[in-house]
Amino acid sequence: MRLRNALALAALTTAAAVPVAHALAPVPAVAAPPECGAENARDFPLATRIQEAPATYAAGGDFLTWNLGLTNTTAQPCRGIHPVLVLTDRERTLRPAQIRAEFYDAGARIWRPVTFEGTDRAESVGVFGGTEETEEEGTVGAVGTGDGPTGAPTPPPAFTGFAVPPHRTLTVPVRLAFRADTVPDEVVVNAAVVQRRGDDGDWVGESGDYTLTVLPAAPAAPADPPATRRPAPADPARPTPKGTAPLPARPELARTGRESAVRLAPAAAALVAAGAGLVLLARRHRSRGTHRHA
Repeated sequence: MRLRNALALAALTTAAAVPVAHALAPVPAVAAPPECGAENARDFPLATRIQEAPATYAAGGDFLTWNLGLTNTTAQPCRGIHPVLVLTDRERTLRPAQIRAEFYDAGARIWRPVTFEGTDRAESVGVFGGTEETEEEGTVGAVGTGDGPTGAPTPPPAFTGFAVPPHRTLTVPVRLAFRADTVPDEVVVNAAVVQRRGDDGDWVGESGDYTLTVLPAAPAAPADPPATRRPAPADPARPTPKGTAPLPARPELARTGRESAVRLAPAAAALVAAGAGLVLLARRHRSRGTHRHA
């Protein structure tokens, strides 16, 4: 059976030891869930598909939503499931900070962020394991209810992975966008799936490639032309004497319109050094073997 790159496993299993913003948070020490599928199985236990995904994205555009389908082909439930997105662009110019991605956690009823880390092969790898909410989905109670000990909004629970019942399909909504400074390019998205088992993990699923095109950012709307004022009429209380030339109108500065008070600052935030450990092994090479255990 094919083993996908060992990097996402490293990202998943080391996240508990490396505090990176939005990365997979540490979970309490509990018994590891049963293995998802037989150790010596020839096929992945979770059939993984990217579904209903758009072909094009405009740089700087809004989120576009698609689904990640996880089908459990075994007779046992698969718990502690963490999908991992790997993005590779043709020109190798895409940066992790230019990718915006979120997945919907139906249990907590919130969208959770996916933060990407780069590899030395110009890949961007993001684990489904965010712990901060970004938007509530028409509900009150999961977050923001003010029922904390000091009246502050209650934070959402940590994400401990999906559970996929036997012979059932779990559909995970995903939304993706690219920031305005993204270079137009062709990008290949692949979703791999890891079962976290304590401090270890198993590779349990992998999707086919999803190819998309990033289009140039939409041109900015033209600014309104500066407003002009007509010369003021002569003061009727002070008529111009006969035989003299009229005085020129007092010079007046033309209005220049409303100026923006906000200027975009150059992006200067660097990747957290500790986060580099999550992606050092992020490789998309494939190998063949007879087991899935990392």
